[in-house]
Amino acid sequence: MDTLSGRRGKRTQLGAAAVEFALILPVMMLVIGGIVDFGRAYFTQIQLTNAAREGARAAIVGGDGVARATAAAGGLTNFSAIVPPPPCTPNTDVTATTQVTKFQWIVLGPIMGMFPGGSGALPTTLESTAVMRCT
Repeated sequence: MDTLSGRRGKRTQLGAAAVEFALILPVMMLVIGGIVDFGRAYFTQIQLTNAAREGARAAIVGGDGVARATAAAGGLTNFSAIVPPPPCTPNTDVTATTQVTKFQWIVLGPIMGMFPGGSGALPTTLESTAVMRCT
């Protein structure tokens, strides 16, 4: 009888571990998916900042700022750049703006869409601006 109750105790402990794992798994997957989505958004923001900087610099040097910003964006989808054409007048600022519209949140977007008003909680437009002085 002793060995039988010992087996039954192990079996219930395994069942409890399976239930705990089933309860924790969705939350853990949501956290991991959120980390991945925010990492993608942060990476996109870094690319936008670099593209705006490159576009502003190209406008100061006398090149095509929009083409330079687009090349520096590295294949971002729904990308646009606004850079003034050269030449720039000395002691004025050149402002370059880059933007990605319709950024897709792969994991958090559908989950936030399940809640009322939650679909507008995440930004879908990411933007960056660079300002450089023309000398």
